[in-house]
Amino acid sequence: MLRLRIELILLTLLSGSLLTKAQVFLPELCVFAEQHCPNSRISFWLYKNNTREQPTLLDPLNPLAQHFEPRLPLKILIHGFIGNRSLTPNLEVRDVLLQSQPVHVVSIDYGSLVRWPCYYPWAVQNAPIVAKCLAQFVDGLLDAGIYTRDHIHLIGFSLGAQVAGMSANYLKRKLKRITGLDPAGPGFMTAWSHEKLDSSDADFVDVIHTDPFFFSLLPPMGHADFYPNLEHFNQLGCSYVSKWRFYNCNHYRAAIYYGESIQSTRGFWSQQCGGWLDFFLHRCSRYSHMSDTQMGYFVSENATGSYFLTTHEEAPFAKGPLIDFEMTVIGV
Repeated sequence: MLRLRIELILLTLLSGSLLTKAQVFLPELCVFAEQHCPNSRISFWLYKNNTREQPTLLDPLNPLAQHFEPRLPLKILIHGFIGNRSLTPNLEVRDVLLQSQPVHVVSIDYGSLVRWPCYYPWAVQNAPIVAKCLAQFVDGLLDAGIYTRDHIHLIGFSLGAQVAGMSANYLKRKLKRITGLDPAGPGFMTAWSHEKLDSSDADFVDVIHTDPFFFSLLPPMGHADFYPNLEHFNQLGCSYVSKWRFYNCNHYRAAIYYGESIQSTRGFWSQQCGGWLDFFLHRCSRYSHMSDTQMGYFVSENATGSYFLTTHEEAPFAKGPLIDFEMTVIGV
């Protein structure tokens, strides 16, 4: 009930009278997307290691094979509310991927459909058409033989994670992996499974929950769900005020952790524990026979269930492998 009340309060704030007055002067502030693909408000930008400063705007109906040479695995980054192709998760993930991994990156931009303060109903109701246009783009790559389903990985943040999940409703072939970085909660808490990210959307779905009590969701959503710092109800080192303005540090930490995981020599190692309720009831010893796994880019695709870990307060946040106990030897 508390979570539902918080969601209703957020939706009310985002669609209040202030917004109505603003629309009189700014009719383009909040828009509903036209229900067709391709869509002029949804674009796809290809970044390669040697073209990071000059990305290629792709034609979603006619992806050209030469744009993707040399042929490398494709990571598709999907921003969230008040985002664009230069903001989260692109800001934290794109460059580090291109510099350290043999991949290409496509960043989706649908910023005009998710402007502040137009979260509900506008941004939430625009998510399905973004998902449909994303599926059309991916199907074009697959149909043209440019990629196979095993070589396309969707990485979505917040509302973008929900878009990634909904794209499965329109794809001709299920993709191998989808990563959800703190999937958006408000507007999706009571949604049916096909209306949000869940484990049926790809062969492997991994989810990082960094703000499960406010902007995201607490229940598991994927094959492997990760809960950093859950016992603190807050990400270590986070504050809700930055430069004298409200800033949800917890929410954005999901993308920061993921970006760090790509190059970390320590790794975000985590412990299996049946679920968040088992964790809070200190029942994790029941799962001590289960293997630890890394959260983030290098997660084992054999991982299953809910995993828990703590981080440092400042970067680098990863603590490395878990230590079950420490033994101190005192010399005689």
